[in-house]
Amino acid sequence: MKYINKEDITRKHDLTVEEVKSFPMFENVTDEQAQEIIRTIRIFVEIALDYYKKTEAKTG
Repeated sequence: MKYINKEDITRKHDLTVEEVKSFPMFENVTDEQAQEIIRTIRIFVEIALDYYKKTEAKTG
């Protein structure tokens, strides 16, 4: 697994099809499948962020 520097965690752009396909486990997916992977990740992140915000609001 590649080490990620803390400064690199915040993305300034959306994940691209090329980035998805650069990972060995996704190198053989079609562009359409890569787009679906991107949508799935985005939905998961939105759910996690929403949960985090609600939890933070409750705890003050």
